[in-house]
Amino acid sequence: MTVDDAPDTPLDVLAGHRRAGRGDRPALADRRRSVTYAELEREVTERARVLSGTGVGPGVPTAVVLTCLLESVADFAAALSLGAAVLVLQERVGGAERAATLDDFGAELLVADGRVARPRPGGRNAGAPAFAVASSGTGGRPKVISREWPGTFRNSAAFARRLELDADDVVLTTSPLGHSYAIEAGTLAVLASGACQVVPSGPLTPARAAALAGRHRPTVLQTVPLVLDWWGRGGVPRAGRWKRCVSAGEALPPAAAGPWHAAGIPVLDHYGNSELGQLTLGPAGGEGVGRPLPGVGLRAGTTGPGPVTARFPGLSPVRMRQGRPVPLADADGWVATGDLGVLGPGGGLRLTGRADALINVGGNKVSPTEVEAVLRGLPGVGDCAVVGRPGPAGGTQVWAFVEADARDFDAAALRRRAGELLTPVKVPAVIRRVDALPRTPSGKIRRGPLMTDGGG
Repeated sequence: MTVDDAPDTPLDVLAGHRRAGRGDRPALADRRRSVTYAELEREVTERARVLSGTGVGPGVPTAVVLTCLLESVADFAAALSLGAAVLVLQERVGGAERAATLDDFGAELLVADGRVARPRPGGRNAGAPAFAVASSGTGGRPKVISREWPGTFRNSAAFARRLELDADDVVLTTSPLGHSYAIEAGTLAVLASGACQVVPSGPLTPARAAALAGRHRPTVLQTVPLVLDWWGRGGVPRAGRWKRCVSAGEALPPAAAGPWHAAGIPVLDHYGNSELGQLTLGPAGGEGVGRPLPGVGLRAGTTGPGPVTARFPGLSPVRMRQGRPVPLADADGWVATGDLGVLGPGGGLRLTGRADALINVGGNKVSPTEVEAVLRGLPGVGDCAVVGRPGPAGGTQVWAFVEADARDFDAAALRRRAGELLTPVKVPAVIRRVDALPRTPSGKIRRGPLMTDGGG
């Protein structure tokens, strides 16, 4: 399958695999059971029949709660196959946040645990098949991003092609399926390539991960730096038959990839966002987060950090606010990612931070990413997050929160060492130890709580 001839619906994809003789190949596995492509096609067909009877249909804004069970994936695929505008919801979302998300999307129907509810009266039709995700964000109100479904699937197919997924691959996904990275770079990429996806239930300890790897024999690990590091130190690279790992969501510290590289397993760094899906992929330790995927247009700074903008054919993302779309792309399809970066001579993208996260210290712009990279390299620092907070004199100070063992933590020593590696304005005025940094369900650091007195 090429990026340009991607089928229209998930049922088209499943039927295509069956016609190609792959119907008896494993498609999905959860903690209770596994299904082949032919079996999944039958389940999705039946769920489409049931959901159609409840009002799910062309253009109807429909939210689907995705869990670690295959039944929710079947509901998701069925709703898309019926031509609905589908919003993917994470399972562990608070009631107030879920209500706000449903309101912004304008959801008429909510599919959860196989049942259908109606949050609002019908009649507000989105008009076309669409794929939408709700980002929990790292510092503010969740945002609901909707895009065209065909372009979304083509983007996932492009990612699968660059990753060289094929029917012999088994992809273990560690992030919750309701997260865009897990469903797009995981489930949709797997379906595009005819591979198999293993969906574990909840976070796995290294021991449980090793046992699962022995049972399912995954070849590809799709994860985030936090899990890659935890499992690497726990011996998981020696379990199973890993061929490669993909890490996304946060900057990948070299130490996190070390145990995997030592075991001869390549680690790939990946960059994507809620607005456009998957953007880059490349070897960890290479050119930043890798080169653009096929079809992805990417712009950034060349001689220094500049705003990162991207586009992908057939995608014109909008942000939904109380049922109304707010366009995010300009007239030429370019979308601002909110990140800053530099495009290298080989086309690789090096991210340098968030445009809205730069800390203004007395007129000097400090990149949290740069300071974090230095702190992560210091002895005793497991991970860290850098934010700007008001100082006693009213100006903004650089604060660092570090995950470190309380027995060895010495803030003054860390500041002295940081002062040898950073210009004075970038040295954190305060370094505070935390047992664990606040994170989203996908493992991304939430900086908002660290900017208040209650944070850290």
